[in-house]
Amino acid sequence: MTEMKPRKSTALLMAAWVGTFALWLFVKPDEPTQPGAGLFVNSVSTTQNADPAAR
Repeated sequence: MTEMKPRKSTALLMAAWVGTFALWLFVKPDEPTQPGAGLFVNSVSTTQNADPAAR
C-alpha cells in the first residue's frame, strides 16, 4: 500500500485552520445570559421613539 502524504500547501492550510479554531476557542465571547440579548445591539424600539410625529 502506498503512503498518502498531503502536499505542503495542504498541510499549511490545515495547520492554519486548526490554529485559528484553537485560538477562537480561547477568545470567543461569552454566551448572552438572556435569550435574544445582543441580537440588535444598536436598535431602538418604536415605543421609545422620542418624536411621535416621526412615525
